Amino acid sequence: MTNPTIEIDLGEILKEIKSDQKDILKEISDIKKETKADQKAISDEISNLRVGQARLEERFNNLEKDHNEFKESTRKNFEDLKELIDKNNNELRELIDKSNNDLKESIDKLKNTQKALAADVADLKGAKSLIIPIVVAVTTAVLTLVARTIPLG
Repeated sequence: MTNPTIEIDLGEILKEIKSDQKDILKEISDIKKETKADQKAISDEISNLRVGQARLEERFNNLEKDHNEFKESTRKNFEDLKELIDKNNNELRELIDKSNNDLKESIDKLKNTQKALAADVADLKGAKSLIIPIVVAVTTAVLTLVARTIPLG
């Protein structure tokens, strides 16, 4: 058997390889451009995310600061309120104690006055019991005088 002979034009093959190489290089260049555009878009998104994250961190820090200030303010207000309540309680206790003592003194005075009035009423009852005999005696004396002044006969 004989080997078939293939005639190939090397120049044409070289042109075809160069043409394919240009196409491949163009596609690689296009892919690089697309990749660069994608990388830029991703980079922009990452930058935006970093800015957003920085804003969130700032807001979180501000919220945390506000929360701590609120907590401290609430604690201080609670302490002030407790102090005010304690002060008012002490003042009320003093006022109640003073009022209680004044009431006790008034009750003692009323009891003494009641005893004095009871004694005076008892004395008046004794005088009332004397009024009737005095009236009878005076009436008898007047009648006796009147009877003696009238001549009998």
